[in-house]
Amino acid sequence: MNTSSPDPSPDLGTAPGARAVALIRAALGTLVASERRVAEVVLADPRAVIGSTASQLGSRADTSATTVIRFARNVGFGGYQELAIALAVAEPSLDTVPALSPTDSPAETLRGVAALAQHAVGSIADSVDPEAFAGAIRALSGARHTIAVGAALTGPVAEDLAFRLTHLGHPADAPTDAQIQWIRAQQLGPGDVCVAILHGGTYPHVVEVAREAKAAGASVIAITSFARTPLAELADIALVVGGTTARSGMDAWGSRLAYLATIDALLIALTNTDPAGYRARLELIGDRIERDLL
Repeated sequence: MNTSSPDPSPDLGTAPGARAVALIRAALGTLVASERRVAEVVLADPRAVIGSTASQLGSRADTSATTVIRFARNVGFGGYQELAIALAVAEPSLDTVPALSPTDSPAETLRGVAALAQHAVGSIADSVDPEAFAGAIRALSGARHTIAVGAALTGPVAEDLAFRLTHLGHPADAPTDAQIQWIRAQQLGPGDVCVAILHGGTYPHVVEVAREAKAAGASVIAITSFARTPLAELADIALVVGGTTARSGMDAWGSRLAYLATIDALLIALTNTDPAGYRARLELIGDRIERDLL
């Protein structure tokens, strides 16, 4: 059983407004059209929910109060009132994703992209489940071999993970050819790990590679933007970073930054399990690299 699905009744003490927004973003890819309209209204102005009834929010989203209540339950809350309370708990900290426009000046574009990057990276603390994160560290720490796979923008992220794991002394590779990815997945076994990184969690080839790895006995870790997608559902461990809903065609780009930050956190936490041992490995590798550069 994976850990990708949001807690159906989150503790509001540990799930304030930022957490509620993260849960909504993580569920975006699984919502029906009417529920997604509600999500878009909430994400555009989270503060507006605090003083609105389910009927009022439904009217703004061109849908019914029943749909609003169903939406709240589907993203992980007991009902609309629980969602509104969660947003009210941390009302001062709520923010929205900055919008980018083709009419922006170069300076406005620079500021907007910087704000989007900050938002994408900052959201992972609210959207990634701590227990799943700890499970991923344990899996990577004990893996005989790890393969990392991705597609399009997530391909280089997978390569970065494999390189850095190898640097730390954990055998890993990130095949880029689709056929080789599939073959390598079949060659895995118990004690091995497949890390699949995918924005939408539905790209057929990457999902099939993850499925082959799991069938071979390997543990599958998914790093993705949305919960309850095919990839997140089949994974043993799902790290859901949440979508950005940037509405500018850059949501996958923003998620890529969140994936890189999540990988940074994983690797730092991994080295924290044996600081002296990892320090010795890195110093040995650093000495060799320095000699090669001289």
